Amino acid sequence: MTNLNDVQLLALVKEDNRQAFSIVVDRYSAILYRFVRKRITSNEDAQDIIQEVFASLWNRRLHIEITESLYPYLFKAAKYETIDHLIKQQKEITRLSTLFAPPHNATLCADNLEDTLLAKELAQLIDYEVDKMPQTMKSAFTMSRKDAKSIKEIARELALSEQTVKNNITLAVSRLRLKFK
Repeated sequence: MTNLNDVQLLALVKEDNRQAFSIVVDRYSAILYRFVRKRITSNEDAQDIIQEVFASLWNRRLHIEITESLYPYLFKAAKYETIDHLIKQQKEITRLSTLFAPPHNATLCADNLEDTLLAKELAQLIDYEVDKMPQTMKSAFTMSRKDAKSIKEIARELALSEQTVKNNITLAVSRLRLKFK
């Protein structure tokens, strides 16, 4: 079964064949892990992202159509999961920074310091890109992600429909994803 191509394997996966799915995981997990690990400093987080990619593949198996290789699909999924992880990580750092003063402890682990520096750098890049967005999009995105306001609250404050707010946030996230490919 290991000599089957991706189209044949996906056809078997769509029939709930776990052995075929296992072959897909074996075939692509290492290369996807290396891609994610270049962007995520934590081994555990990188492994979680890869696991999420393959869980998504299994959950969406009936709707996936490929003509040659699963790699482009899996690569994009890994890229978007990585971006989502980095954005969530940045939100968590922002939240924690409001609760605690920045650490001045010289005994911080090198990994934690590196993670913090990477997260700060990412936050600066995201802020720079957000600042270049149209005002309505920028406001909706900032209120949603940084101020943790609901769509309804944002719509009321900006005097926009809820759908317009959703559209602006979706466009903002799409722009960031494209920028951080």
